[in-house]
Amino acid sequence: MTNIKAVVFDMDGVILDSEAVYDICWRIEAEKRNISNIDYVHRLCLGKSKKDSISIMKNFYGENFDGDSFWAATDSYCEQLEKEKGVPLKPYSEEILVYLKQRGYALALASSTYRATVERQLSRSNLLRYFNQVVCGDEVKSAKPDPAIYITACNKLNISPFECVAVEDSPNGIKSAYNAGLKCIMIPDRIPPSDEEKPLLWKLCSNLSELMNIL
Repeated sequence: MTNIKAVVFDMDGVILDSEAVYDICWRIEAEKRNISNIDYVHRLCLGKSKKDSISIMKNFYGENFDGDSFWAATDSYCEQLEKEKGVPLKPYSEEILVYLKQRGYALALASSTYRATVERQLSRSNLLRYFNQVVCGDEVKSAKPDPAIYITACNKLNISPFECVAVEDSPNGIKSAYNAGLKCIMIPDRIPPSDEEKPLLWKLCSNLSELMNIL
């Protein structure tokens, strides 16, 4: 793959197993508020920005649902869990970053999560140092599945999207990267690709180590 110069990663569910932590935190706050079906609603929010996630919650629980306070509470739980236990890495996270660096690829991160959280979590995991550029959800006007975040990442790398590969776990992320012009590798975490997403994929992998057979 001599035409590929860069790899752009999503973070949650790809590099970090943060979705498992978020699952716990959302359930805690849902129980306090006596609201049901939180796992289902959380799945709808995967790969989306805070703004879009709150909109989804309001559509499900009603316009009077206080999404901002729900989000703030779950963020607080997550930060506490991070301090106590850290955020687990997805299998082969550091190994693949080291491998790609050694192979000469530029690396970027394109995460819907806000920068303060991204930098905190990746710094604690000692992985932030591997990325040439990081673009976060609070730095683009439109969140995934809009292509803006991937276009911005490629622009910051000064590399054409057609020379970049995206590594994603969610349908919204795949749509974002594909519409930006990147080749898409999907490693499903919570949601497998549907018949709608499968044609958008360059490769479908079961874990990060399989990238070593591709790149």
